[in-house]
Amino acid sequence: MSASFERLIDGVIDALQSHVVPNSSDDFVRGQVFSAIYALNGLKLAADWKAEPLLEQVRLQDDTFATVKRLADGMVHPEIPPTPRIRGDVSDAAAIEALRDDGDRRLGQLLLWASGEGVRAGNRDAAAAIERLLRRAICDQLKIELATTPKSMLQQIAGGERDGGAAQG
Repeated sequence: MSASFERLIDGVIDALQSHVVPNSSDDFVRGQVFSAIYALNGLKLAADWKAEPLLEQVRLQDDTFATVKRLADGMVHPEIPPTPRIRGDVSDAAAIEALRDDGDRRLGQLLLWASGEGVRAGNRDAAAAIERLLRRAICDQLKIELATTPKSMLQQIAGGERDGGAAQG
């Protein structure tokens, strides 16, 4: 997305928030304006959709996979993919998203394994460290996801927030 398109959307949102909302005493109209602001924020995020947030999630997953492999040395565990899973300049968001989703599935399998009773009987300290690592990585990945998700319309209305953009991570 070009900077001018982003400025255009931001300008429309600002005009609605600065001039229309404060000067409207009709709750229905105010609700419609907030709906339009919400839709514009969603449009801005969708138009700005780039592969970078997905690549960041895949890189985070790859770092986690490498660390789990090191910590689980000698333990029988679910398959860990070779890393890095993306080499070179990849910009196909759909392909990266599929890779990210596969990584999510594998992280979930590893978390179930690490938190299971069977693995804990073998090496409790390593399993606990792996479980903590996986839970932290999943939380970090959610922060990336939330940063590219528009705030809820009700949150904007209730909080009277003027930025209305992506949720803060």
